[in-house]
Amino acid sequence: MSSIDKRVNKFSFASRITMALALCFMFASVPEATAQNGFFNNGVVGGVNISTDGVVNGSRAALSKEMIKQLEDSFASDNVDMEKVALRFVSTKGLEAAYRKSVKEGNIPNAVRYMAGLQRIEYIIRTDDDIVLGGPAEPIHVDADGNVVGKESGMPVLNTEDFIIALRHANEARQGQGISVSIDPTEAGAKNYQALVNEMRRKRMSFQPEHASKVEEAFGPQTIRLTGVPKNSRFAQILVSADYKMKRLAMGLEETPDFLPSLLHMAKAKNKGFGQSAPRYWMECNYEPCSVSSDGDIWKLSGTGVRTVTQEMQFDKDGKRSAKGKTNRMAKRWAESMTKKFTQLSKVEPVFRELRNLMDLSVVAAIITKENMMKKSNVHAPAFTSSDVQTSNWNVPAKVPSQCSFVKIAGSTIFTASGGVTVDSFGVAAKTKVDDSLKTMVAKAAAPSDRWWWNAK
Repeated sequence: MSSIDKRVNKFSFASRITMALALCFMFASVPEATAQNGFFNNGVVGGVNISTDGVVNGSRAALSKEMIKQLEDSFASDNVDMEKVALRFVSTKGLEAAYRKSVKEGNIPNAVRYMAGLQRIEYIIRTDDDIVLGGPAEPIHVDADGNVVGKESGMPVLNTEDFIIALRHANEARQGQGISVSIDPTEAGAKNYQALVNEMRRKRMSFQPEHASKVEEAFGPQTIRLTGVPKNSRFAQILVSADYKMKRLAMGLEETPDFLPSLLHMAKAKNKGFGQSAPRYWMECNYEPCSVSSDGDIWKLSGTGVRTVTQEMQFDKDGKRSAKGKTNRMAKRWAESMTKKFTQLSKVEPVFRELRNLMDLSVVAAIITKENMMKKSNVHAPAFTSSDVQTSNWNVPAKVPSQCSFVKIAGSTIFTASGGVTVDSFGVAAKTKVDDSLKTMVAKAAAPSDRWWWNAK
């Protein structure tokens, strides 16, 4: 992948009319590696930084060779018996106890930080005295960008801190607007932009690459709105980063993989513009109905987890946005392509797998909360359910500078984009189908007496 600083100059300007795309985005992290409550916080989620005042700086936070070596050494010691398996089980009660003890001692082993290397959660099994989580797992290590991933797949592993946030804020996710992030232009910015468009029309001028700064200035900083989780959490950073990356890929603001060309490339290939188009993209949960045993004790999650959807928006003269009730065909094709290629894309951009992990954890937390599993199993997990044990702090996302990208096509077009992520975890948990074949999982998940994680029998 090329640097995210590659922008207008990478496009061809062979024909006479220019398509202008205005976009804003943001992602939060911290500039240097730190440790909080034993969690390694190198500020890298999605490979982008923001400053302490909440503004994107657009540079990739590379780790030093010394830091990579230090982290790899720590993972090597934790990976002694953590081979790749199709199904590993984790005791919620045991993980919480190990986490609470490790925080008190000031040193959290990687197995505790990253849920014993689980790649995702497929099963939730309630017993008389525990809640057991199961899914595929593998040894863990850190890649060159600081992502903690499976050693064989290169895909991010589940993060215990994200699970804590999902559990603590499950009731918030059930109420109001749920878990979501939205990066959008302000009404004032949209109004200024429309005024610029009208001015260009009066002068019978088309947008050219040299007008990028005018478009960016007109839009001004765009705002980030987060709901359902703490704004200073890693959870929030992943939501914002995934939204940020989705926009950049759609708009061609960084080099895209061959299997997912940007909207600019699509328009250029067809030599066709968008008209006065303002599509809104967002990612949402994409699960099949949950399978559940007739006694309600065993649940199974299925599905890719994430899909991308789009809707056409419009701005009035005052900068207020509303849905037009239709979808731009080219924008829809791009959204469908991203959904279809989601797994493949996650290998190139790990932040999308991180997002899928968050959705898994949110759905699991919703099921545990909705079914009152903690009380039924007599599981006391204060480190997971109360704020007495603090999680690490990240810079709070606040605003994003607008950016433009241009390509010349055969029809005059002005194109803007906004977007977000919504996690309707309780909506997923509400859609179920009975499957008593799941009861065979009880024997497979039988726990040893001396471990909080183990492989299926």
